[in-house]
Amino acid sequence: MSEIVNKMKQEIINRSNLFEALTKGTKDEYNIYKEHIQYVYKYVCILSKGQDVDYEVLELSALLHDIAMTDINLDRSKHNEDGAIIVEKLLRENNYPAKKVQLVKKCILNHSSKRAEYRTTKEEQILVNADALSHFDSIHNLYNLAHNVMILNDEDTLKFIQDKLTSDYNEISDELKYLIDDKYINVMTAKSINDIIPTSISIKK
Repeated sequence: MSEIVNKMKQEIINRSNLFEALTKGTKDEYNIYKEHIQYVYKYVCILSKGQDVDYEVLELSALLHDIAMTDINLDRSKHNEDGAIIVEKLLRENNYPAKKVQLVKKCILNHSSKRAEYRTTKEEQILVNADALSHFDSIHNLYNLAHNVMILNDEDTLKFIQDKLTSDYNEISDELKYLIDDKYINVMTAKSINDIIPTSISIKK
């Protein structure tokens, strides 16, 4: 792990911890590094192995793609746009090469499904794959979002999770879908929320 990647990893951990502290005891309490970003980073490392890509750009994109989510004053629906602005400023302040800054910025801006048509690089698609795959490793976090933050009942929570994971499944490259086919089928055939949220998983109340 390079010096800049180490530095940005600590940056997102610090911001995530601060957001968690500021929202402690509220419905918005969340640590995005622990509950999401570390999973995305894991998949980026796996998916980029042996690929002709800029590995450092991918590492930075994975760590920073949801950085805007750590600012309580920003709109979650625009987190890709706000995140691209935050990251460009952050990397420039750390004298990161301008060309690479733009590559990271492009990955972050276009990881949103709303901007699928603008993706042109392998790095962007790998980040999208990693982001989507990560949600299948942390379905309980989608439950917490729907049930405890959005205050949905169990039936609507199940529908929310099914809709979200269907969107993610459609974003994943066809050759990688086998990685989560079993989990996806389990979610889509679930009759109740208890079918996809094991009692062994710790759920926030």
